[in-house]
Formats: sequence, structure tokens, C-alpha cells
Amino acid sequence: MRVHQRLMLVLIGVWLVLPTAAAYGQARLSYGQVVVGNLSTAQPEARYVFSGREGDALLITVDSLDAESLDPFVILLDAAQRQVYALDDNNGGGVNARLRFVLPHSGDYLIKVLGAPNSNRTVGAFRLALSLINPTPTPSPLSELPRLAALRPGESIRAELSDLAPFRLYAVYAVAERSLRFRLSLENSLPVGMYLYSADFETRLATAELNDRLTFTPAADGWHWLVVARIPPTGGSPYSLLREPEPALGELPLAEGVRLVAGLAQDGAISPRFATLYQFEAQSGSLADLLLQTQTALPALILLADDQFTQVALGEGALRGVELQRSGRYYVIVARGGSVNDTATGSYTLTLSGALTPPATPTPAPPPPIMPIRYGETLRGILDNQRFLAYYAFTGKRGESVLIEMAASSGTLDAALYLYLYQDNQPVLIASNDNLSPENRDAAIRAALTADGDYLIVASRAGAAQGTTQGAYQISLSLIGQ
Repeated sequence: MRVHQRLMLVLIGVWLVLPTAAAYGQARLSYGQVVVGNLSTAQPEARYVFSGREGDALLITVDSLDAESLDPFVILLDAAQRQVYALDDNNGGGVNARLRFVLPHSGDYLIKVLGAPNSNRTVGAFRLALSLINPTPTPSPLSELPRLAALRPGESIRAELSDLAPFRLYAVYAVAERSLRFRLSLENSLPVGMYLYSADFETRLATAELNDRLTFTPAADGWHWLVVARIPPTGGSPYSLLREPEPALGELPLAEGVRLVAGLAQDGAISPRFATLYQFEAQSGSLADLLLQTQTALPALILLADDQFTQVALGEGALRGVELQRSGRYYVIVARGGSVNDTATGSYTLTLSGALTPPATPTPAPPPPIMPIRYGETLRGILDNQRFLAYYAFTGKRGESVLIEMAASSGTLDAALYLYLYQDNQPVLIASNDNLSPENRDAAIRAALTADGDYLIVASRAGAAQGTTQGAYQISLSLIGQ
């Protein structure tokens, strides 16, 4: 190090009296290029300019073609010759020079070759090579395939996992008591897993890590999600995925996700679930914007697909001005960017906006499902003119005191809550609440349960079908005194 520092001081002094670049001329180089030059008494140095990008790791080698007459010395500096970045004399072995350096910024750089200052061998021929050690990998056609697709019985898909695509997602419809069977073939030894999730991503139903087969028999008809993901945080491999043949499925129902209403922010979270499915409807020619805002540096991915789960767009943070080619339902999936095995968690808000035209004939909304809710749990939803009721169920015991809270998180929603107990398979109203106070349009119910059994919570808006408010909300169930 001290030798290099002394040499640098000597060289800086020498450059002050050396002829200018105009006198010597400068040749332009590119990565991967090899040139032959010559130093002489009349031309004691050679200059080469190249363009690089911030983060480029480069290797410069200068080999003497006549070791008896030339001991080459190489210097890397900025194009204006104001800053010396690196220099070398003999690291290439013998009298040859070699230096490695990572460029601090994008722009032009200058390479100087001259005879070593502490040597009398300063003239002769040399060969200079400029190499990029960390070239940006060229994506293969497989890596550019959609990250989201439907996978039907008997279909085989070939794709690739990589740093650009650490996981891929497949929508699969299953029939009750009919086994789903998948087979995965890899082209190298990368550890890869298959993960089967429920339609709402709430439950991982089956896992096959370091195994080429996954089998699962569902208890009910419905959509599922198959994720193919690498297990380590880096690495890649092409693969072939086969869904084994099954009897014909016929016309499939639409999947149901959390509905998005234009202009209303929808709260969400990646923790512990890997992803969340959303939906909205629009006419062809509409332009959709999706904005994902996180409170932390959460690596989250937005996938937009049509009602056949054909990927339309993909991005991080936002999708802007996406033209929708078909009328009908569209799906949005917000997923953890680092795949299922990543531990990153956090909350976010997702907002749909843009020049959106609702379809002339909206898709009929099916009856809202009854969602299980547990003590200590908080769930999220959205109510509007198309769906103004949401159902939640829990099992309680006589004497328990419960607190149910429903709070609007966006929009104009005026919350309303109803608590029922099932008696002889019929719901019997126990308690209800519209406004916590004249100034607070959130709702809450405190109730002492009168019997062991199943209870139903109905989340709605003031006026229900005749109401006009809408927006996103969160609902929580707590056991008082525990």
C-alpha cells in the first residue's frame, strides 16, 4: 500500500508535465475488447476511454509483449483526469499489470498505460484487455413468461425460477374428493418447493419441498393456488410443471376476492399470509391505475389478471394506465415479492383508480360467504352498493363476554353490526349497534353469551340495501376479561 501511495504521488507530479491528451490521442474501448499498443520515447503513454455504469466490476490487464524492454504500468482515472481510482504495476505476474475495480458512478473513464516509474523498461509493445466481471444476466425467454397463469387438468407448463422470478403462481380449480396431482421436473439441482394454498391464501393446504410430486384431495369444490418457488434466496432453474389429467371440469365459476372500489383505499397485510386476492369490474378500453403504499420497505408485487387468470400486468409499487382489453372481472394479487419462504411482513394500502368504466351488465354477486373469525383476530373487508353485507361466524360458550368492533378505514361507510345466535338452525338476534355516538359512525357490540353454540356476526352499513355509504372497514372479535 505504501509503495502504491508513493507511486501515486510520483505519477501525479509526472502528469503535470506530460503532454496533453490532444497530443497523444485517445482510443475508445468497450467491455470485452482487446487491443495492442506501443510505447516509445516519442509516445511514452497510451490513453483509452470507455463508458461504464455504476456498480460495474471491471478487470484491466496489460501484458508486456517484450518483457526485456517494457514493464507496463496501468492507471484508472476519471475522464477529466482529476481523480485517480486505481493503479497497478506487477499484479498480473512478472512485469504484467492487472487491476480490478468497481465503478462508483456511471460515465466515461480513462485508462492510461505507461512504463513503470521505477523501471528503465519503458518502451515496447503491450496487449490491453478490458473485461466486465459482473455483466447483467440476459433474461432467458423462460424467465420472461407471465408470473401468473391458470393450470388446467392435463396441462404442462415450462418456465423458470430466477432472481427476476423467485416464484410463479398458478390458479387451479378443484372438485371435491377428486385428487389434485402435480409433478415437477427440474433441469438442475436448485432446491424448489410446491405449495398449495386455499382460495384466500389463508391456509397452506399442502407442501412438497425437495419432492417432485404434490397430491391433495379437497373437501369442497373451489379455486386453489399452486406456488412453485425456490427455497434458497438465490439461484435459478428451468422447470416443467404438469397437472395430471382429470375428468373434464366444464364451465368454471369465477373466483371471489376482496372487492376493490375505485377511489377507496383498501387496507391489507402480508403477515402471515403470502398474498391476497382482490377483484374489480370494468369495461374494455378502461385504463386502470393501482397504487400500493407500504409503511415499511415491504417487498411486494402487484399482479393484474383477467377473469381467466391471464396475466395483464405486473409491477412493484404501482401500475399506471393499464389498458383493459376485455369487459368483465379483473383480479389483483398483492404478494410478498421474495416468495413464500421470505420472512418479510408488513401492512399496506391498495387503491384502484384511473379512467374506469363499469361494465354495462355487472357480474351478479353471489351470496357473501360466511367467514370464520377467532377471538383476538381482526379481518378486513369492503362494503358498497353491490355487496352491503358481510358474514362472520364463531363458536362461543355461555357466560363469555365478547366485544365486536367495526371501524371504517376509508370512504363514507356508516358501519352497522348485528349479532345472532343459531337456535334450531335459525339465527336469533341478540344485539345490534349502528353508531357508537352521534359523532362516531363506527359500530361496536358488547354482549354476554347466553348459550354454548355457533354465533353469526353481520357487518353492514346503515340502511343496508337502501343505504348509500360505502368504504373499507376492519372488524375485530375480542374476549373480554381474558
